[in-house]
Amino acid sequence: MALKEYLLDAACEQRNQIPLMLAVVLVMGVLLAFSFLFLQPGTAAYVIALVDLILVVGCLVTFGGTYWYCTKRAMDD
Repeated sequence: MALKEYLLDAACEQRNQIPLMLAVVLVMGVLLAFSFLFLQPGTAAYVIALVDLILVVGCLVTFGGTYWYCTKRAMDD
């Protein structure tokens, strides 16, 4: 349990930087969405864009969830 609490404390100490990370990931997502307009399915570039999409969505979920949890945790304290 101590390791989990230590990791959560370390992540929540960086709560002020999470909105910046979310903004960067959102910009990456918007630029990626524009690139999908010009890519043809089945090409290598399309596959790379799909992998990037998975990474962007994963980052959004991770950073968004962390920010939500840390904000909720700070309000409870």
